[in-house]
Amino acid sequence: MVVRARPRSVIMACPDGCGETLVINLDSRADKAWRFDMRGEGLTLFPSVWREGGCESHFILWRGHILWCDRFERGNREPTYNPEIEAAVLGAMDEVQPRSAVELADAIDELVWDVNRVAGRLVGRGLARSFRIDGGWMFARIALPDRDT
Repeated sequence: MVVRARPRSVIMACPDGCGETLVINLDSRADKAWRFDMRGEGLTLFPSVWREGGCESHFILWRGHILWCDRFERGNREPTYNPEIEAAVLGAMDEVQPRSAVELADAIDELVWDVNRVAGRLVGRGLARSFRIDGGWMFARIALPDRDT
């Protein structure tokens, strides 16, 4: 990681073995920037890294694990699931105004990838719904019927 008063970039070898060196910008003052977090087992970057040239690899770096998108998906192992944040994610969701995984993660101070996975599980369990808006996923809590009526 390059730090000059603040984190500026991550320099890493492309994980697909092509031999290229990747420079991933962390400084939002200098064009598109990735969010980074050092909690857990290692570095997390958000969003995914998608090389538009060269080997065209596409991957997620999540808690120090490389998760391949598309061509190398077989054998991916996600970091350990943390069910403790489900209640926090559900509590941060609104019934009317959908929120992105980034907004939810900021509201509860958790990693975006963890929140995204939990939000997807809540959708699968019928406790939330998802919407694709402007190319990104948004989540909203489903209003549960009032049990007193």
